[in-house]
Amino acid sequence: WGGGAGCEGEDEDLLSSSSSSAPAIAADSPASFGGVGRRPPRGHRRWQQRGPKRNDEEATADRPPALLTAALRAFAAGAADWAPPAASPLETTAAAAVPQQPAGAPVPTAEGNVGPREALSTLSDEFRYNEKFVEKVQRLEQRGYIGWRRIRGDGNCFYRSVGFGLLEQLVTAPAPRRRAFVTALHESLARLSFDSDHAQAAAHADLVARLRRLCDGGGWSEPPTSGAVITAFGLLYASFRDRENPTDMALIHALRRLTANYILDHREEETAGGSGISFSDVCICEGYDSVEEFCERVVLPEGQDAQTLCQQALPAALGIVVRVAFLDRDSSRDVSFHDFGQSEASQGDHIDRPVVHVQLRPGHYDLLYCREVGPPAAAAPP
Repeated sequence: WGGGAGCEGEDEDLLSSSSSSAPAIAADSPASFGGVGRRPPRGHRRWQQRGPKRNDEEATADRPPALLTAALRAFAAGAADWAPPAASPLETTAAAAVPQQPAGAPVPTAEGNVGPREALSTLSDEFRYNEKFVEKVQRLEQRGYIGWRRIRGDGNCFYRSVGFGLLEQLVTAPAPRRRAFVTALHESLARLSFDSDHAQAAAHADLVARLRRLCDGGGWSEPPTSGAVITAFGLLYASFRDRENPTDMALIHALRRLTANYILDHREEETAGGSGISFSDVCICEGYDSVEEFCERVVLPEGQDAQTLCQQALPAALGIVVRVAFLDRDSSRDVSFHDFGQSEASQGDHIDRPVVHVQLRPGHYDLLYCREVGPPAAAAPP
């Protein structure tokens, strides 16, 4: 599966020739990931916006010191070694030559929920006075990344990035390859209920209906009856770019609910990497009374940044792999990558899973697009 599809021209004009789908962009295959997951740096917004917490005395009372120490040590361990498996057959589509934002052009802003796809040069331009950050972007280019897409930063950017990145691949993939995964996604979301809020329930029903249309071989929405032809990706992009369209928040609410359900249902299971620490253990060591409290305070509310457990749970709930490129501003000139959902993918019945690529800068996620098949290099000299 590719890291997303669509081109600059479709993003801006939503128009094309008679083609019914945008070209797919091939992505690299998943690589193994171990450990609970790298925690963001101290300046990351999740340290600042975790919801109300009890004081330190209450948070540590009656908790075994050994468990707390083991959990924090596992968090500090971070990522494990790269060990790339064979590439999925669905990741072998070559990237089509699509127009990119010219290197010297003004950098567009994400006026809607998602912005147009841009060349990585525009990301470098934004941080041109930070030499090490520019070098990190250059590392991305060396490893096959060819573009990025701005995502609205409102505390929901992780869920929006993953959700839009997945749908982008589904609407542009050839029908035989997308049918099984669209069907699974439709079934997962159709089981959710938002009856307590009439507006959310109506928006969710519309989201499920759109997925049902994809299952039946149709587009994301009905094309206009007159005027220029709009591509399959153009229909998706138009619905998400508009901040007034309820589809965006409907998807975010659904993905947050899937994440919470996965954490609740797997509370006593090990987190990723064979650390021996369960979801419940991590929630308690983070200062919450229970998994339920963590979900109520962190996962379900709008605008709450995704913490490490959310990064693990959402890909596992969707049955996909999310590769995060950490573009922090530390002294390193290289880029570190973490794969979330890889352990679940390796245990599944099939290997043809979408891989959504995102970049994490301090406090914010944006989408990335990759050309080459195969994982990023394990290490590169500084």
